[in-house]
Amino acid sequence: DLPLLINQWANVVRWEMRTRMFLRTTEFLWQEGHTVHATREEAEEEAKKMLQVYSDFAHHYLAIPVICGEKTPSERFPGAVNTYCIEAMMQD
Repeated sequence: DLPLLINQWANVVRWEMRTRMFLRTTEFLWQEGHTVHATREEAEEEAKKMLQVYSDFAHHYLAIPVICGEKTPSERFPGAVNTYCIEAMMQD
């Protein structure tokens, strides 16, 4: 039955030249969601709903102002129709 909602957590290691404590570390916890919907419209609605959940969490719980947006075609994951994100400014 649809929709099918899957939440995935995994530890990820990336070999960073310059790590930043709490911001850009070698190993970090990666979370991603995968969903299957009957229509494209339902999929878009779910993606935008979760984007707002992340935005609200960053703003209200972490006190980090973020901007919600859509990645450009060159920034998208391979095979993705759309890729949404929240972005935050850093001092540097």
